[in-house]
Amino acid sequence: MIERLPALDGLRGVAILLVVASHTISQAIPGGFGVTLFFFISGFIITRLLLGDNRLWPFYARRIARLAPALLVFVAVTCLLSPVVPGDVAAALLYYANYHQFTMALDQTWSLAIEEHFYAVFPALLIALSVKRLQSALIAFVVAVLLWRIALVVGGDIERIHRASDTRLDSIAYGCLLSIMIHHKSKWLGVLSSRRVLAFGAALLAATFALRSPAFRESVRYSLQGLALMPLFCGLFYSNNAPAWLRATLESKALVYVGTVSYSLYLYNGFGSVLGVQNPLLGLLIVSVPATLASFYLVERPARRYLPVLWLKWLRWTSGLKARGGQT
Repeated sequence: MIERLPALDGLRGVAILLVVASHTISQAIPGGFGVTLFFFISGFIITRLLLGDNRLWPFYARRIARLAPALLVFVAVTCLLSPVVPGDVAAALLYYANYHQFTMALDQTWSLAIEEHFYAVFPALLIALSVKRLQSALIAFVVAVLLWRIALVVGGDIERIHRASDTRLDSIAYGCLLSIMIHHKSKWLGVLSSRRVLAFGAALLAATFALRSPAFRESVRYSLQGLALMPLFCGLFYSNNAPAWLRATLESKALVYVGTVSYSLYLYNGFGSVLGVQNPLLGLLIVSVPATLASFYLVERPARRYLPVLWLKWLRWTSGLKARGGQT
């Protein structure tokens, strides 16, 4: 069993609060960074899990139990409350939402598609490649994606960058890379663990928010944010050099709880508009929050607890049937 990290849930809480605040309070709040932070967290924690147990079927069983039930219920409820467009439903459930133009309230599923595209390939690579080759492949990948974004910006094709898998998967890869470095005690951890590098990362992250050029935001920004997050995660989960106040904040019960329900909140954070609530903040309070709690306690948490167990029992049962069949 992999140890649960409260600060990681706290970071999820920060990420979802940025997303929600940008939707309900002001678009000046960097909700896009909240999604980038989600990507980094996902790469970091799932690589950590795979390094602890690299069997593919338990990994995919956990992914299905973690994501599919809440998503299915969310799509079903949305279809009941708004006009049904089959193409939108297919895009959300088959994970190509980031390449689809939505007419229904399912647009937020675009980021889920990016994650699933990455995890369709990455676990097999982690098993197949040596540590050195995997690190080299991830470094080459993040550089290639950066160069591809720059080429798209120079070519004037800037609109697709924010949501396309081929331009955003590097945000997940940075988290994967750091997780591998920590697991195998990379020599670069000493550099990343220093307070000076942590301070530099914080300053670099602030600069990515201050620079408002669209060309910068859709080309270099994602790479700089990925690099800036590496010393922060290293200070929190490897060297313990992160400031005490930051750790205390991230491990506070309130922020950890928000991070725990962040997936359901991400799905339902704009759900007030489906019911015709025009004020985004009011819709959050009277629609999205209750829907989030119902999704988490009635769907998400039971599914995560029981589905992998049921699947394991089913596999054992079918294996027993095959064994008995072979003996006849």
